[in-house]
Amino acid sequence: MVTELARLYSEAFAPEYFVLLCTIALVGHEWRRRRFGPAGLAGRALAVVAGWAVAFAIYESTGAVFESVPSWGEDFTGSVGLGVGILLIGIVWRLREWGRHVPRFAALLLGVTVVHVAITPFWDVSSHVAYAVAPAGYLVSADRRFWPLLAVAIGMVAARPLAGAHTWLQSIGGFALAAAFIAGLSYRVGRTGGAAAPDRATAGRE
Repeated sequence: MVTELARLYSEAFAPEYFVLLCTIALVGHEWRRRRFGPAGLAGRALAVVAGWAVAFAIYESTGAVFESVPSWGEDFTGSVGLGVGILLIGIVWRLREWGRHVPRFAALLLGVTVVHVAITPFWDVSSHVAYAVAPAGYLVSADRRFWPLLAVAIGMVAARPLAGAHTWLQSIGGFALAAAFIAGLSYRVGRTGGAAAPDRATAGRE
């Protein structure tokens, strides 16, 4: 019973869905602060959809990348896809000067991706945990009202070993990976004006 519930939890909040949910929540957060118009919202939505289309396409290419898919194969292509997708979204945001939050969010997830992809062939650290804690942690740093998403992420730390997908050490490793990057980004942003500082230079731009 516990194992089945843990597997259901893992599927419901899988990285490809949970990161997308957090991305949409972050765009909504920016909209509440800046109230950009329909054209601005449509452009942002298109960028997110395009980025995630690329991410899913890479994830679905697992069979083409590996002649014989290893146990870590899906985690590898999933991480690469997510990293490329969020990188494209962050680049569009930066070029369009749509605000600071999404590019920082993208940089955080890209950093997690690079390390996760390097580690995964040797140690199957939990991508479910890393990609739950990293985006949720960023959202809570931007606005504490996002704490329910962080609670979901913490729940994933227990769900993965209970589902039999990872050991407890691999799950905690995913948490530590995400937490390290959140701490690093918070330190860097804190030295340059704060994560929640208003986007004065781009306020009202669509």
